[in-house]
Amino acid sequence: MNLTTRRTRKVVAAATVLPVLLGLTACVGAKPSTPGEDGDDLRYGAAPVVHPDVTLHPDVVIVSGGSGAVRSVTDGGLTWRLDPDAGNADLLAPGKVMFVTGRGVGRVIDARRDGRDLAVTIGPVEITDVIQDGEFTSEQPVSLADATAYQFDDTFWGHPSTETPRSEPTTTTTVGRAPAVTVNAATLADTRSTTAAAPLSMAAAQPNELKVQGLCCADGVGARFSYRDSGLDLSGTIAFVMKRPSAKFHLEIDGSTITVAELQINGTAGVRIQVDATTTTGQNVHPVAFVPVNFSVPLESILGIPLSATVRQSIGIRTGFSAGHTTIKADGEYSLGGTMGFGYANGTFGPRWPGGLQVKRSLVDSVDGISVGANALLVDYDVKFFIGLGAVVFSAGLYAGLTTTVGITRGSSIGFGGLQGLANREGCNRADLTINARYGIGYTIPALVAKVINLFLRIFNATPIAAEGGIPHPPPVINLVNQHWVTNRPVCQH
Repeated sequence: MNLTTRRTRKVVAAATVLPVLLGLTACVGAKPSTPGEDGDDLRYGAAPVVHPDVTLHPDVVIVSGGSGAVRSVTDGGLTWRLDPDAGNADLLAPGKVMFVTGRGVGRVIDARRDGRDLAVTIGPVEITDVIQDGEFTSEQPVSLADATAYQFDDTFWGHPSTETPRSEPTTTTTVGRAPAVTVNAATLADTRSTTAAAPLSMAAAQPNELKVQGLCCADGVGARFSYRDSGLDLSGTIAFVMKRPSAKFHLEIDGSTITVAELQINGTAGVRIQVDATTTTGQNVHPVAFVPVNFSVPLESILGIPLSATVRQSIGIRTGFSAGHTTIKADGEYSLGGTMGFGYANGTFGPRWPGGLQVKRSLVDSVDGISVGANALLVDYDVKFFIGLGAVVFSAGLYAGLTTTVGITRGSSIGFGGLQGLANREGCNRADLTINARYGIGYTIPALVAKVINLFLRIFNATPIAAEGGIPHPPPVINLVNQHWVTNRPVCQH
């Protein structure tokens, strides 16, 4: 969609700076506070600066000093502990919108003195809850190749041992064995067991833990994962491959209403998957993890607004083993070229998505292992690209994302010559690949995280937060790929 700006004035920055036509009108009379050091700005975000060209929503409170006013961030990014003497900190109250840095933006749920700190608990906001009038644009693509990993110290939803109010267990759900005749990647995708958070870290998996390490961004985004429990030892990598990834955007807000918007994520190339699973018991599990590491590219603060390009990820694993002493190994890659994103004007969206799926390395042909019965493994991987405000859980602005589900079914080897077939690792295999896309202007939170956050918010008798908000609502789900492949033998084609 070819977008024409409403305004004649244009500010052009240096080639290394992302130009954004923005400004800010907000609370005045702030007491001075020491700006943060460069390290704090990287960790907590850059401060907004008052400017006359853009108007903030009347509920917004700018806390002066930026990262210099931030003492720590806890509860996985929900609670910001501030210097109570920072300018305008005394105006923070439930219902207001805190704007202390580009990362520290949210609707205030609770604000109270805690020792020497002012502890402010925030929830998500839409970008129109912050900006009332303004225009944002990028004159040239923003490279995502140099994104910086950003992680809060305490992501309590990833650590069920943390003392937070919960109404249900937070250990990984384990379900019983599935009948051999019904276990395959397709049926497993339609039978989703109840899930809860599992502990997260970057180390090798310990018993009953799903470990996830995010990867980004020069060659794409992805996650390494490992899990060990109930006789299951699983590891692998799933990645959304990209070549020289970059983003370009345009956003106009008039009277707290989005009037024009465009987002392009360039460099899409395909999907890569590698898994290695061994079970000795046939027990099945379904751990799900929100990756508590965002990869972010701070966009130079132009006329006062510290925006950033952020990548957020989550991953889930489902097993469908029907027998013990089974191994499944597979490695595949599929290309998917084009641009993803959308244009929006006059109340209408025009999405753009990559296409032209091609097999570079066949997943089904690579399936190997020992299988007494029919056994299956599914990996769900979700990645979203944001341009806007916020960090870790709360990111508000323009977004586009892909959810990739890869299914691997290893058929029984017994039917291919009994024990000899088992020894030769023969059998019928199946690989399923589904890719769904979403887009919008607003915010989204992983459903698992929203559920746990709402349990936490009961402390403050706060209204539960929705997992998503903005336009369109609900965000549409567009199916881009829905294909499966089976072993190329006549007996396997039925």
